[in-house]
Amino acid sequence: MVTERPEWPLTDSVLDVAERAAASSQTALAAAGHAAMLRLRRPLGVAVVGRVSAGKSTLVNAVLGTAVSPTAGGECTRVVYVFRHELWTSAMAVPRNSSPARPVRLEGSRLAADLPFPAADIERVDVTMPVPMLELATVFDTPGLASTNRETSAVTERLLDDTMSATVAADALLFCVNGPIKEDEEEAVRTFRTGRSKVRMTGGSAVAVLTKADAMSQDRRRTLKEAESLAQRMSASHADIFGGVFPVVGLLAETAMTGALRARHVTALAELATAWTVDDTHVALLSDEVFYEVPGPVATVQRHELMGLLGCYGIGELMEVLRSSPRADVRVLTQVAREASGYDQMERRLRMTLGSRADVMKAGATLQELMDCAYYVGDWNVYGAAQELLDRPEMFPLHLLDISRQLASGRVKPPPGLAEQAWVAVTVGLAPVRPKEAAMHVAQWRSWSSLTDNAGRAVARVMIRAWQLATDVGRRSWR
Repeated sequence: MVTERPEWPLTDSVLDVAERAAASSQTALAAAGHAAMLRLRRPLGVAVVGRVSAGKSTLVNAVLGTAVSPTAGGECTRVVYVFRHELWTSAMAVPRNSSPARPVRLEGSRLAADLPFPAADIERVDVTMPVPMLELATVFDTPGLASTNRETSAVTERLLDDTMSATVAADALLFCVNGPIKEDEEEAVRTFRTGRSKVRMTGGSAVAVLTKADAMSQDRRRTLKEAESLAQRMSASHADIFGGVFPVVGLLAETAMTGALRARHVTALAELATAWTVDDTHVALLSDEVFYEVPGPVATVQRHELMGLLGCYGIGELMEVLRSSPRADVRVLTQVAREASGYDQMERRLRMTLGSRADVMKAGATLQELMDCAYYVGDWNVYGAAQELLDRPEMFPLHLLDISRQLASGRVKPPPGLAEQAWVAVTVGLAPVRPKEAAMHVAQWRSWSSLTDNAGRAVARVMIRAWQLATDVGRRSWR
């Protein structure tokens, strides 16, 4: 998802406070300091969450560039899979009791769905892989919400709630959805965001991925446009919980990113493209059942294989390319599949929404925890160091984190227009503007601050500074 290691100045500064806490004579604060040091030194933790069959594992495979996570139909992901970076590939099932971990079989590159312990007895499956992206982010593939198996849902709830565990905590959330957000999905996101001392997440650290954008319409030629329109509406209506909603054809992305397309698939697609007219193709791709039955070349078993790799949408896209470019090979069609899936656009936007704000996510929640613990045990040296850090200019992003808490709790309710500005500042940051435009927004916030309470005035002060920083002059003066 990202290609180079970012600098995390806020995290590094908070690490200094964590080291002070770890040296405290207060046992509870020392333990919190050590836990904070471990968390701050780890890569960003990203949990992939969603309902059963929402396309979570398919998205994980696309992001990792390897078909490793089980994706069979039904509830194949019954436990938490934790993907970390190492120079070798391994998979170990870690039980909830003190029993030794046991290896999980690999079937080719994919993890076997059968496990060495009953799923209810497994805390997690630790998977290590030499994948560059995992140097920057640890990925959690979770069981499905609203599962028909009560234990499967309970495991996901434990991941969302047990955020103090060094092995299961996550800093950011990718929530996979197949359509408009349902009530239980919204509640799950809110639970995740408030699982760490009620302050751990901002709107920008939780994003939704519309993983089956090819299923938004029966008309293959309109489905992506409808998915993009739905994503825009969902982004606007759920700005309080998501930093954005991004459409992607998960199956097509997995095939492209893992290099699963082979020469035999290209040959089969070329035969169909030659035998069928455009109208024939449109009819054949109305559903997978119709695709298997329409007369023409390519055996049914091969058609099933194509459908499993590409879906109706992907088959149609690649057949169109083959009609205009009959000599297109595996490399060309893989690139076409990647572009048609929307993966690159999703990745760019996720990189902006998650990657650029990873420093704030990790630093903000951890600093607040340390301050709370130091205040509780009465260690004013650590508390003062944390407070002094909050007052430094480079800590301004953490003040935006506080805005997100105020807005999400409903404690502060700016009027329409100003509320939207605040969520934009929290989730993706304000775009650079001319001083005259910034002054207009500053005047609006100042006017509202004279009518609200102390909490509202605190939010207004941060937003006034945010608009000042949105000008080139403001950015230079802040450095």
